[in-house]
Amino acid sequence: MEKQDELALDENGKSPTDKLLTFGKNNGTFSFKITDKDGNVKDDFNMSITKGQIPTIPETNYLYHTFNQDYVEQNIKALGYEKDSDIEGFILGKVNIDLKEDEDKLAKIEKEGKELSEQVEKEIDAYVKENISNIQNIKRLSEYAYLSSKAVFQGIENELFEVSKSIDELFADYNKIKSVPENLSDINTVDRVNIDFKLLNEIKENLNKEFSLSSLAEDFKQKIKNKQSFIETGMTLLSETNNNTCPFCEQELRESALNLIDSYTKYINDTESKTIKRFKANSEFLSNLIASLKVIDNNNAKRINSFNEYKTKYIPSSEEVELGSLNVDAAQKAIQAYIEIIEEKLKDISKPIAIENSIIEDIEKHQTLLNNTIDSNNEQINLINAKKNRIGEENKSVRKEICKCAYNNLVETHKTNIKTIFQLRKKWKALDDEINIKKEQQKVSKRAKVASTIKTVLNYFFSDKYSLDEETFRLIFYKTALEKDQARDVLSDGEKNIVAFAYYIGDTHLKVESEDDYEKLFFIIDDPISSMDFTHVYTLCGVIRDISKIIDKLKRERLFVFTHNNDFMRVLTSNNIVDKKLLLKKGELKDFNNNLTVPYINHLMDVYNVARKGENANHTTANSIRHIIETLTKFQNIDISKDGIADYIKYNIPNDTKSYTLINDLSHGGWRSEQSPITEDDYKDVCETIIKHIEKDFSGQIEYCKKFNEL
Repeated sequence: MEKQDELALDENGKSPTDKLLTFGKNNGTFSFKITDKDGNVKDDFNMSITKGQIPTIPETNYLYHTFNQDYVEQNIKALGYEKDSDIEGFILGKVNIDLKEDEDKLAKIEKEGKELSEQVEKEIDAYVKENISNIQNIKRLSEYAYLSSKAVFQGIENELFEVSKSIDELFADYNKIKSVPENLSDINTVDRVNIDFKLLNEIKENLNKEFSLSSLAEDFKQKIKNKQSFIETGMTLLSETNNNTCPFCEQELRESALNLIDSYTKYINDTESKTIKRFKANSEFLSNLIASLKVIDNNNAKRINSFNEYKTKYIPSSEEVELGSLNVDAAQKAIQAYIEIIEEKLKDISKPIAIENSIIEDIEKHQTLLNNTIDSNNEQINLINAKKNRIGEENKSVRKEICKCAYNNLVETHKTNIKTIFQLRKKWKALDDEINIKKEQQKVSKRAKVASTIKTVLNYFFSDKYSLDEETFRLIFYKTALEKDQARDVLSDGEKNIVAFAYYIGDTHLKVESEDDYEKLFFIIDDPISSMDFTHVYTLCGVIRDISKIIDKLKRERLFVFTHNNDFMRVLTSNNIVDKKLLLKKGELKDFNNNLTVPYINHLMDVYNVARKGENANHTTANSIRHIIETLTKFQNIDISKDGIADYIKYNIPNDTKSYTLINDLSHGGWRSEQSPITEDDYKDVCETIIKHIEKDFSGQIEYCKKFNEL
């Protein structure tokens, strides 16, 4: 806020505030209020403006320091872009005091922190040496580094590792793994249940058929049925001997015996006999199937016992795994029910018996359930076998887990003491800074502070190209002081605005009378980037970001930045240089959206498309190349290097290629008339060289271009 006595009507009776009024209006009001994040009012004032009158400047709680076109016109341009050296006065420091008490306190804090830190480090090292270091090959693991005292100290700020067991349990697991015998055999897998459902369906169809019965007497057939196997065996032997002697008792067969044998032969070859024989074979098949299920069940039980032994004794990572038991009873009952139906059929094969589909479906369901359990068990059996055969990996995994668990224990054990150490360090740093500040407190020349600050800001932009002569307050160009009025002709338009901004930052010290006044400063910065290229815009944002470092007495930055420039706004917001971002639209302030165009990325995308996508160069390609080189030059060298664009090309672009020469010319803004016309292939070579350079040092940028083109 300007002082009251600095405002006056001009020779035409106009007030310097008349231009602030809306066209056609003769008066207006201005209200301004500042509140902190907690809602506390920090400043609140009103001002009335009347055309042709000097307004009354209200009392404010802050010192408002403004950069705008008026500042440039009145303080810089009017003086030929030279700084007014007529600066008098001092900035009053605080009264010097005896620092012995503070220094004694500092030494006491340092001693206490050092002793406590040494004790904690000693206990950490002792624990690791006693419990961890003697584990074979554990020091080769990267996780062992977590057990250093430095890592443990840092650990109280980080999340602990997720571990599955306590340290004692992990030690027990390690000992189990060490005890695995060299030739420990694999656990065999369990055979799956494999029922022939094609046969079951054939049996089903046969049960539903009507078979013809033999014409022999029923009592005769019954006798044969009871000993059919015996009779068939005898008949086979008799046919083999081909004589009339009984193959069993060796007696000669008489006519009655031969007639009986003929009856036997007739029956055996009869359909009824063959059918009964087939059904009995079916019944026997199903009975064997029931028996096989019992065998599979027994084998599975044995595998469970072996698995439990291995996981308990040798493979702790599988100890939570439980193999499933088999429930074969239900399957056996379903099969037995099928057998009983066959037995019923055998009583009278001429009667059809219809079988429900559910009977076979029930058997198939039980097979599926059993095989699911068997497959799951076999998967775990194969897994534990693999772990056994790669026991070194299991060993390594447990050792890693031991390191993590030990780290967690050390952090938890020493957390309180480590926090105390950090607090002591913080307390020591604060007191040490306070002592240093007190030592530096003195009456400081405003002239010297203004000059020093201007030189610092100029260095941000120009390194040693431009500086300030502290005696004459004239600019220095590469160690040569400019003569009076020479700056107006030497500086470009963009450089003039940079110099004006540097003078503005330096003039901050003219707003204060004492160190306490720095706490009242409020910066108002209105579009300071006129005629600046993007590199300088970026640097200016850095100056705003570092303003509390440039003005060392400034403890907190308070500022408003106004701009019409999207690029300037983007850098300020995307780098969190300002806290609140607003857009003035149709007389209203609205939250600003950070999703703005990024010039560098757009230029890079154009060059990438020429180099890699086969697009033709156009009238903006050279400008894109220049923009990229300028940005990379400033990004790599910040503001401390003397190197310019030519130096960057010299050190980073291969000088044995034609592209080197082309880039050097294009990046300086033009193509010499004496040279041959640049061709599409020349442009493609230049662009490819640029892309390869960026791909080498900043590969993520080229990956972004690739992905963007794939969208």
